[in-house]
Amino acid sequence: MSNCDQPNYQYNDADTGEQHWVVQDEQVGLRLDRFLTSVLPDTSRTGVQQLIGAGVVLVNEKPGKSGYALRLHDVVVVLRTSPDSGLQAARGASPQAAQSLPLEIIYEDHDILIINKAAGMVVHPAPGHYDDTLVNALVARYPELQESEGNLRPGIVHRLDRDTSGLLIVAKNIYVQAVLIEQMKRHEIEKRYIALVEGNVSLDHGSIDAPIGRDPRHRQQMTITTIDSREARTHFRVLERFTRHTLLLLQLETGRTHQIRVHLKAIGHPVVGDPVYGSGRVSDDIALSRQFLHAYQLRLTHPSTGKALEVEAPLPSDLQALLDHLKRL
Repeated sequence: MSNCDQPNYQYNDADTGEQHWVVQDEQVGLRLDRFLTSVLPDTSRTGVQQLIGAGVVLVNEKPGKSGYALRLHDVVVVLRTSPDSGLQAARGASPQAAQSLPLEIIYEDHDILIINKAAGMVVHPAPGHYDDTLVNALVARYPELQESEGNLRPGIVHRLDRDTSGLLIVAKNIYVQAVLIEQMKRHEIEKRYIALVEGNVSLDHGSIDAPIGRDPRHRQQMTITTIDSREARTHFRVLERFTRHTLLLLQLETGRTHQIRVHLKAIGHPVVGDPVYGSGRVSDDIALSRQFLHAYQLRLTHPSTGKALEVEAPLPSDLQALLDHLKRL
């Protein structure tokens, strides 16, 4: 039986701790609250209502409403399944601890921030990782971000993997956050990355157009598949070639989980240092503690002024040192 035929098709996201369900034929038309009561047996209907009211239930990446009638292939996500956590959030209690952590701010005005995220920093709290995240640092520096009741991702517009460094947009209020998320969904925000990949990429430039979904055998990973997948497009251009590696500039047309890493693995050139989709190392004599992937450039239309905004973040020292080493070989 295929994944699409399985009732209540469900998986957990190891990166975020989220629970996901893909709505199947037999769930079409069910109210969201009744659906969640059936798939969360340890949570009462009252608890489910509290979770929904707290904003920790998303339907197709938007906050869900109790009476919403489910449609085929809707994606339902529960950010937290603890009724107590939902109740605290519904009462306005902050689920994030404010922590004074270093942040490199590339751009700031009244409405938005653009952060140069360090490698190793998780973007937002999730089960098993509640502290030392970007959100913890943000709410310490900008307490007003917590004014929205039950907002477990205050200001967050998009994510970067923990071990990917670079530019990340943060909204300072709910209105700007909603506008930027819509821009992201319409592919109006240009995101460019620099990656060092294994092997010699033969084409000077090209595009990878392949749908991405959950790997049925390794649920914590993504893969190219036609089952419960979403369209994904990545454009690349060669910046420099080395003996056994290629430096690429990549532009995302879509923003799927692990998109660049999955697409580059698919064409036989995984990101250097990627332990999940690649070999996890550069070579026997070169060490790298994380994947060579950096969110280098952002271009967007400012949600308040309507003006174009473009920012860049140079390669961090660990990645630049590796490039310098390769150039000397």
